[in-house]
Amino acid sequence: MNGCILILVALGLSIVFGLMGIINFAHGIFYMLGAYAGWLTIQLTGSFWLALLTAPLSVGLVGVLVERGVLKRIYGTKNANFAGVLVTYGLAIMIPDLVRMTFGRPGKPFAIPEALSGSLFRIGALDVHSYRVFILVVTAALLPLLWLLLNKTNLGLVIRAGTSDNLMVQLMGINVARTWTTTYALGAALAAFAVVGGMGTFLGVVAGGLLIGETLALTGMVYDVLADVVIYLAMALVLLVRPRGLFGQEGMSEE
Repeated sequence: MNGCILILVALGLSIVFGLMGIINFAHGIFYMLGAYAGWLTIQLTGSFWLALLTAPLSVGLVGVLVERGVLKRIYGTKNANFAGVLVTYGLAIMIPDLVRMTFGRPGKPFAIPEALSGSLFRIGALDVHSYRVFILVVTAALLPLLWLLLNKTNLGLVIRAGTSDNLMVQLMGINVARTWTTTYALGAALAAFAVVGGMGTFLGVVAGGLLIGETLALTGMVYDVLADVVIYLAMALVLLVRPRGLFGQEGMSEE
């Protein structure tokens, strides 16, 4: 379950990096904003299912505002990629404080809907809850759809072409600015951990998310304190052996 959540979050980061070349330090705040958007929707409507729709849509809109209002100003400037890191890092500091000022510091309860609260079946002494299976099913359904989007649509073609040669895409008359906005909004909606698998690759994100998720779960069964340390050791080991990640494209992170 942890791996599935990490996959969905990491896909957004990977897509943004693949096209725009920006390591989006603000990506984690979109995950946070999605949680608050879902919580707020449930408070207003009482519907978990409506929250599933409004959270990605509202956060995607925030992504559009960030890209058009902030990131657009640094495109084409000197050291644009490094400037992108500084700007998104600043957003990652500022926006959580704004959220704390608005909603307060204590965490908000996010109850599992009654339809998904029970045990679905048992494996030995282990109860497999409906909510966990729901997350697995949603991830399994979204991954093929995202793969089709990136590999079988015009938008996906532009994103993949822009990853390889963004200037050539612009010279062909394609509205790159609109594509960047769409990509950033999609990344925000998916909402950030793709380094281990390889930035800019679909398979790398899936492998990285599952690897980190399983590492967290299995280490936590032995000794909880080690879980936060082991994931960084695993990341460091992969990057030492293969700097571009397990399935990363050559040259994307080895310059």
